[in-house]
Amino acid sequence: MGVKLHSVAARKRVSKSEYVRTTLIAALNAEEVKPSAFELIQDLAGSVSSGKKDMATNPKYMKGYGKWHR
Repeated sequence: MGVKLHSVAARKRVSKSEYVRTTLIAALNAEEVKPSAFELIQDLAGSVSSGKKDMATNPKYMKGYGKWHR
């Protein structure tokens, strides 16, 4: 790889480090970055609430959670 890098950089008349840097930047810019589901709704997290401030920590709200009811 060193010989190939050297010859490509020489052909383009740039240093090896400049060639690697510009190639890496171009590849990163071309990469499509898809946001995660959380990033898409991050501004909504916590916006819907019943007004109870301790819902995430108080065990009484978890009573029966996950149980199937008929």
